[in-house]
Formats: sequence, C-alpha cells, structure tokens
Amino acid sequence: MKENTPRIKLYIACSLDGFIAREDDSIDWLTEYENNSETDYGYSEFYESIGTVLMGRKTYEQALGFGDWPYGEKKAYVFTRQKELLHREKNVEFISGDIGKFVSQLEENTEEDILLVGGSQLVKAFLEENLVQDFIVFVVPIILGSGIPLFDCIGKEIRLRTGEVERYENGLVKVEYEVGGGT
Repeated sequence: MKENTPRIKLYIACSLDGFIAREDDSIDWLTEYENNSETDYGYSEFYESIGTVLMGRKTYEQALGFGDWPYGEKKAYVFTRQKELLHREKNVEFISGDIGKFVSQLEENTEEDILLVGGSQLVKAFLEENLVQDFIVFVVPIILGSGIPLFDCIGKEIRLRTGEVERYENGLVKVEYEVGGGT
C-alpha cells in the first residue's frame, strides 16, 4: 500500500447563495475578484501541491476561452459523455467511463494531490461516490438569485470539519473544509 495517498480537493468560488455560474454558464461576476498582483488568494502555493486536474466538459470548454491554457503542464482529465471530438490541449485526456474506477486507478499512480475544478454535475458525481476529501470554497459577496448550484441535489448529508478561514479586503472569504466529523 502507498505511504501517501493523494487527496482530491475541490477548489472553487461560489456566490453567497451557492451558485458557481449564472444559468447561461457565465462567470462574469467573478472578474473583479480575479488573481492580481496584490493577491492570488493562495492559489500559487496550492497549485504547486497539485499533480493532476479534473474537470467536466463544460468547465473545460470555458477554460479554453480564457486564452492560454490555465493548467500548464499539469495532467488534466476531462469527464464527458459526448461522443464528438473536442479540441484537445496538451496533457489533456478525455474520460467517459466509471468515475470511481478511474479515480481509484489515478490515486494508485500519483503521489500529489488532485484538483477537482468543477463543474456542478462532476462535483455531484464525486460527492455521491465519496471521492472528495477537502473543500476550498471562496464565497463571493454577491447574491445571484439563480444559476448553477455548487451542490446540486446530492441526496445525502456530508459532515465537514472547518479548517482555515480567511477574509480578504475585497469581501471575498475563503473557507477550508475537510470531510468527516462535526465542526
């Protein structure tokens, strides 16, 4: 058995009312909170600890629209049910099989932690199979009123332990959670 088992970490921003995007998939409300020269919200340090990036197809397509591929040389897996070919970035592989089986194989073959980027349906699938160990959630001081929820009817209770909480001058709040136990 491996000495260090990698942890799957959800690193994501959401509105105060729990949405990760508008109903049309837009994340325009996040632009004023993008990483800048003053703060990267601890992302650089976090990203260095990650060996692999996981995301859904819609999140992948959105990331392609950012210009340069934001995940550089990290190995990325995109979960999709679509049969048509998608534009493939370097180090990107498309996955359409059993998520639990894939993650089990991935964990056996990596030492570094794994970043779960999103989106909502992939987060739901990972939570349903108890595959996420850590949550790093940035709560943005905005109420969208509707949109794509971070946690879309996962159908079960998941208890979390609260870790580090950090408040930024622009109103954004980072809350870290670990799966298991009470507060």
